[in-house]
Amino acid sequence: MTQYRDITIPYTAEEIAHVLETCKTFKSFDGDSIGTSDFVIFGETLRDKLTPEQVQAYVDYFDMNMGGRLTLKGVEGVMQNHSTIGVYAKWYAEICDSDKNGVISKDEFENIYRLMSVQWPKVAGKSFDDFVREADSNKSGDVDIEEFSNWLEEMMK
Repeated sequence: MTQYRDITIPYTAEEIAHVLETCKTFKSFDGDSIGTSDFVIFGETLRDKLTPEQVQAYVDYFDMNMGGRLTLKGVEGVMQNHSTIGVYAKWYAEICDSDKNGVISKDEFENIYRLMSVQWPKVAGKSFDDFVREADSNKSGDVDIEEFSNWLEEMMK
């Protein structure tokens, strides 16, 4: 039986090294990334408890946005940035801002919405308008990285 890790505890350097080495043994490993075909075993390697719906949301997101690949550098970055909810939310916000203009657009929000909604139940049922109304703390009409990060941190609690 898998013993799941407490996701509020940061990964240690040893855990990160173990996961990266284990990824290199996956059938889909191509020298610097793994394919979504190995996502279930990848989640088990992380010891994250994921529902089938969460696994499928991740697979769909990576298939649509990242060519179905997770780079080991990206895996390492996620693990290193998973030290606190705030740090993880900030990292997630930066990933969501795919055009890197510092603002989360409707397309960017909708692109990652399903993944967020299966991970954090408080996100489910939110429209882009709800998101802007809740997250736009300076009432500029846009949601910047910091506002998105703060909003997501609240959704994660």
